Amino acid sequence: MSPPRGTWSGVPRVRDLARDAVDGARAGRTMTLTLTVVLAIVCFAVLVTTGQSAASEARIVEQIDSAGTRLIAQSDDGGNAGIQATAPDRLAGLSDVTWAFGLGEAVDVTNPALPDGRAASRAVVGDLPADLAIVQGRPPRPGEAIAGTGVTAALHLGPGLGTIRPVAAPGDDPVAVVGAFEATGPLAHLNDVILIAAAPEDAETLRYVYVMADDVAVIDRLEAVLRTSTPALNPSALTVETPAGAIALRDVIAGRLGAASRQLMAIVMGVGAAIIAVTMASATASRRRDFGRRRALGATRSALVATTLAQSSLGALTGITLGTAAGVVTLAATTASLPSWRFVAGVAGLALLLTLTTATPIAAHAAHRDPLRILRVP
Repeated sequence: MSPPRGTWSGVPRVRDLARDAVDGARAGRTMTLTLTVVLAIVCFAVLVTTGQSAASEARIVEQIDSAGTRLIAQSDDGGNAGIQATAPDRLAGLSDVTWAFGLGEAVDVTNPALPDGRAASRAVVGDLPADLAIVQGRPPRPGEAIAGTGVTAALHLGPGLGTIRPVAAPGDDPVAVVGAFEATGPLAHLNDVILIAAAPEDAETLRYVYVMADDVAVIDRLEAVLRTSTPALNPSALTVETPAGAIALRDVIAGRLGAASRQLMAIVMGVGAAIIAVTMASATASRRRDFGRRRALGATRSALVATTLAQSSLGALTGITLGTAAGVVTLAATTASLPSWRFVAGVAGLALLLTLTTATPIAAHAAHRDPLRILRVP
């Protein structure tokens, strides 16, 4: 004869386990309700405190990153390195590189129509990055130029812009200025420069190459790669500059904000674990005769443990869902930013893991008690 419902032996089937968990959760409404409330409070408290700190940390780090923690600048300060014009295209094709472009020698230019003003110009090789935003006109084609917002007035370049010509070679053909740009962040110094687009095959050697890394974490590795992969006649003469100060500031800020939020999260989780432990211990103690009856009817210890964990998971999942939803809604209504979905999912997963970790030893202890001693009538 097979054992009655709820007293199965051997390894429990998923259907039996789920049915028994639902029945146990209904029978132990107090434990289920307590776990639901505790886990809802834990998830809500973590999201509105630590979650808000995590969102603020991510926003601050993003602002620091946009200020130049990922930019690597290579320069030929002495003019002896001979950086080849093919360098930007080659470096842009490397993994971990977002974009790369190079600048040639500085040449003074003037507006031939009003030659009283002058400015520095440089040949630019490679695609212009988003940090050089076109604010007037259009991007240049090879042989055309764009002017930084800091020199348009000095060269008397009006709304329709105009042309430029080298000061040292007034007989050269003028170059059309077809747009104006505004540089931000670490490239803001280019606002005082005229950039003349050039194809790699038409450009001479470069003096500067700017490379944007995909992530701050790859800066050191990418720096080492650039020292050996940049096409140059004399690579040893290259100077490679990384934003070490900005990276250090980023790490300090992220570390301090992260440490404070982790401590708060640990306190909330610790209090929640303590309440879960007391609730589970009380619930299993009140059901000791039920456990003893099941053991006497042939249920294995592992089956009892699995059933207890499944019952506690039902209340925990309900509380986690409610607390997470309430926390996200509260943050959306009161702050300008939300933590990432990974953080939200991590909090929910950690809360469930906390429940199972706390409940497992209590369930195991109850399942390993002698059923004859439990069922013995005094």
